[in-house]
Amino acid sequence: MLKTIGRETWNSIKITLVLLVLCVILYPLVVWGVGQLVFNKQANGSLIKDQQGNVIGSELIGQQFTRPEYFHGRPSVVGYNAAGSGASNLGPTNPQLIEGNGSEVTVVPGATPPPGGTPVAGKDNTYYVPGSYLGIKNYAEQFRLENGLAADAKLPADIVTASGSGLDPQISVEAANLQVTRIVAARTALGGKNAGISVAKVKELITQNTDGRDLGVLGEPRVNVLKLNLALDAAFEKPPAPAK
Repeated sequence: MLKTIGRETWNSIKITLVLLVLCVILYPLVVWGVGQLVFNKQANGSLIKDQQGNVIGSELIGQQFTRPEYFHGRPSVVGYNAAGSGASNLGPTNPQLIEGNGSEVTVVPGATPPPGGTPVAGKDNTYYVPGSYLGIKNYAEQFRLENGLAADAKLPADIVTASGSGLDPQISVEAANLQVTRIVAARTALGGKNAGISVAKVKELITQNTDGRDLGVLGEPRVNVLKLNLALDAAFEKPPAPAK
């Protein structure tokens, strides 16, 4: 009896050791090796480097662009902070999806207004404090204003709504084309090599940097904002850093 128990125990230990080597050592090594050999760029984060070899971003994670000389990405609830991705989590029937998730804050008379708050008409000592999601209405108004579009200009859905992660690196081709006039005007004012920019040349860059539908049928054509902005700087000239 004891001999049988000892034999079975030893067999169990051997099986455990074999599985440990296979699943904990060999399998991860094979997966890592295949990734490095066949999908090296993807396995290492799809990193984008500048001409000096410095990492400046990833094809998979968007960045916040606000300068008029560059294309701007989608609204982001988390400000493109890759350490804490997230969405607004507002459904299509929620009025905050349109108006934003801000709130009204009432303070005692004479108190300091809340940071970022604006007075609410008709309500004493009451301020509207915007939330992390400004709402389709506000995003649309901002986009039209910064790009010199008519107040009723139709906009693609992606440029006035936040993505599920807040880190979407791409925008639709339509959203990119709507920003061309602003970018041309801003870069022309810089002079130098940027003086040779034109609407036709920028639209050609958009075409060159457009990714088609996956497998030819899935999704929509889109443009990676970081790669497109790098193409702008390469074709013309990188704008000088803003004065501090």
